Amino acid sequence: MLNRKQSSKKRQRGVVLSDRGSSKILEARRASEQHENQGEPYTVEELAERTGLDPHTLSKVFNRNVKVDKRTLQLCFQAFNLTLEERDYQNDGNSQHKSQIDSVKTYDRWGEFPDITDFCGRATELVQLKQWILSERCRAIALFGQRGVGKTFLAAKLVDELHTEFDLVLWRSLDTLPPIRELLTELILSFPHFSREELAHNVQGKLSQLIRCLRSVRCLLVLDGVERVLHPDSSDSDNHGNTTGKIPECEWYRRLLKRLGEVSYMGCTIVTSCQKLSEIQYGVRDNSPKRMLQLQGLTVEDGKTLCNIGTTLQATQSEWETLIHYYGGHPLFLKMAVATIRNLFNDKVAEFLHGDINPYGEIRQYLDREFQTLSVTEQQLLCYLVQQGDRISFKDIRDQSPPLMILPILIEAFEGLEERSLIVKQKDYFILPPAIRDSAIAWCKANEL
Repeated sequence: MLNRKQSSKKRQRGVVLSDRGSSKILEARRASEQHENQGEPYTVEELAERTGLDPHTLSKVFNRNVKVDKRTLQLCFQAFNLTLEERDYQNDGNSQHKSQIDSVKTYDRWGEFPDITDFCGRATELVQLKQWILSERCRAIALFGQRGVGKTFLAAKLVDELHTEFDLVLWRSLDTLPPIRELLTELILSFPHFSREELAHNVQGKLSQLIRCLRSVRCLLVLDGVERVLHPDSSDSDNHGNTTGKIPECEWYRRLLKRLGEVSYMGCTIVTSCQKLSEIQYGVRDNSPKRMLQLQGLTVEDGKTLCNIGTTLQATQSEWETLIHYYGGHPLFLKMAVATIRNLFNDKVAEFLHGDINPYGEIRQYLDREFQTLSVTEQQLLCYLVQQGDRISFKDIRDQSPPLMILPILIEAFEGLEERSLIVKQKDYFILPPAIRDSAIAWCKANEL
C-alpha cells in the first residue's frame, strides 16, 4: 500500500504556468523578438537553442496542458532574463485554468457556424492548413478567393476537425457589419476569466484586453468575411449610434487584424476574405507565423462529387471535365448549373453542354456584380484581356506600344484581378476561366468598355 501511494504521489509531481506566468513570459518573449529578432517571432528551433530545452518540452510549457518540473520553467524564464516566482506557476495540474475552460461549452461559442453536411473535397488544402496550425504553430491564417469558392466552408470544416485541439473556439461572421466595440466586447466576454466589470471603456483598451485573453487561453478564432468591414462606408458608428471619433470603424478593424498577425499568443486566428489582406500579407514567409492561402476551384473529381450530392447526373468523364473546366471548378456556379441540368435537361450533362452554356441567370448576375466592384483600371484591363487569345503574359502587355497604362497602375490592376480569381496564372501566362471570359465579353460590350 505504501508503495502505491508513493507511486501515485510521484506521478503527480510537476507544475504548469499560471495565467500570470504565461502572460509574463509571453510578454518578455515578444519584447525579445522585437529587439533581438527584427520583430520576427522565434522559431521552435531558436527557442530550443535559447532555453536549452527540446521542442517537445517547450510545447508542454507554453500549451500548459502537461506538467513539467520547476527547473524547466526556470530555464525558460532565465532565457528571457526573468525570475520565476511562486505566483508564476501552480502544481495542481493547472486546475484553475482547466476548470475555467471546462465550465465553457465550446460549441456554444461557435456563433453562426455553417452547416457542412455537404462538404466535399479540399483534402490538399485541409492537410496544408493543419500543418500550419498544429505543426508550425501559425497564429494568423488568411483564406482568400472569389466569392462562393468555398472559403467559409473550408474554414468550418477545419474548425470541425481541430476544435478538440483548442480550449475555446470562437466563430464570428462579419456579414452584419458589427461595430468594432460590439465585436470586441462579445469576444472578450467569451473568455471564462473575464467579467463585464473589467471591460475597458475605449476601443484601444478592448484591443489590448482581447490580446491578453488570447494569451491566457489556447483559442481558435475565426472571423468570416472580413472584407465587408474594411471599407469606409461599411460601418461608422458604435453600438450606441455614436461615431468612434477621428478613427473610422474600418481603420479599427485593420488595426485589429494587424495586431492579431503581429503579437504572440497561444492559439490561432483564421480570417476569410475575397481579397488579400495587407495587414496579414506583408511578412508572410515559409517560417512566418502568418500564412495566406488562395482558394481556387475544385478538381474534376471533387466537382463530380459536389454535383452528385442528392442526385446522380448522367455524364461521361469527358463531359464532366468540360462542365467543371468551364466553370473553373467554382462550387457555387456548379451548384447553379446542376439545378438547371436537373430541372430542364433530365439530369443529362451532355444536353446541357450541347446548348449555349454562356453564363445565364444568377451566374451572370453574380459575375456582373463582381465586375462592377472593380476599379476603373481593373475593368479596363479585364476588357482588354477578353479581346486577346486564350492566354497572355504580363510581359506582352507591359511591352506593347502604345502602353495600355503606366507600369505601376498595370501591376495594381493585374494583382487586383488575380486576387479575385478573375484571372488565373499558369506558369508564365494569365488566362480567364471560360465562364468568366464569356460573361466579361458581354459585360464589357454592354458597358461600352
